[in-house]
Amino acid sequence: MQVRAGLGVGRLATAVDSLVELHPELCRSGFTHLEVTDPAAATDAALARAEAGLDLQAGVLMQAVWLDAGPAQSGRMILALHDIVADRMPRILPWLVRAWMQPALVS
Repeated sequence: MQVRAGLGVGRLATAVDSLVELHPELCRSGFTHLEVTDPAAATDAALARAEAGLDLQAGVLMQAVWLDAGPAQSGRMILALHDIVADRMPRILPWLVRAWMQPALVS
């Protein structure tokens, strides 16, 4: 997902935390914020790292990564879900985007 600059990394982290509170089965090991020059070029490596961090036995079923290109460019979010919860993606992603863009939803 590519998102315009200026929506706030803190708001995204809060939205991800709220998502985990609503769906405890989506435990995560942390929200990763990476500063990059080119989000498109950094996507494959960040996705591989996020997927490698999924661990069913440890309860890590979701990894979120924000590739931040600074205020002048769009960043990119990577959301990796374990197969066991991937079927919930059609409900998870729209909620996450709304919560990120409208922080009052998660207050």
